Amino acid sequence: MVSSGMLKRLNPELRPNSFLALSDPNDVARTEDRTFICSQREEDAGPTNNWVDPGEMRATLSKLFDGCMRGRTLYVVPFSMGPLGSHIAHIGIELTDSPYVVVSMHVMTRMSKKVWEILGKSGHFVPCVHSVGAAARSRPEGCALAVQQGTQIYRPLPGDQGNMVLRSGYGGNALLGKKCFSLRIASIMGREQGWLAEHMLILGCDIAFG
Repeated sequence: MVSSGMLKRLNPELRPNSFLALSDPNDVARTEDRTFICSQREEDAGPTNNWVDPGEMRATLSKLFDGCMRGRTLYVVPFSMGPLGSHIAHIGIELTDSPYVVVSMHVMTRMSKKVWEILGKSGHFVPCVHSVGAAARSRPEGCALAVQQGTQIYRPLPGDQGNMVLRSGYGGNALLGKKCFSLRIASIMGREQGWLAEHMLILGCDIAFG
């Protein structure tokens, strides 16, 4: 990843074992007009989100994803949101063609062979699919973070939970355990199961006024 230019090694004396990864300036956060919450009922998407029927979006994504990873390495990333084996943890599996996603998910989630053991043959997991949308014939393997004018398409589906993101290498979009799973899908799961979903840190504090 360093030799390809995807990562830049920082000063080993000041920042040992540290690397810098930069996405394209046009590839940041989510693009509102390209982000969709595809719940079964339109009202469940909320008043501030774009909604498309799940069947329609599934057909659109199938066409967009067709051949987008051709010639690139496919990575299978099993991960746990929460302590491995905990009753409050949830498992996801992300398919991606970005090695940046693999190393970053290892930092952000619990990612190991242990996840497969916990999942077993019949366990539940949230499917996640990501691609930088750059077939090897048009872009080299090391360009995963240099995606021009990224197109981000999300697909959280109640009852058919999963998410897909195409043509973005930005971490908030490409690391599907983050906002896609732990915020959007978890909000649906929490509402159905009676718990609170929050993808940032919640702190409790006492304030005294004198």
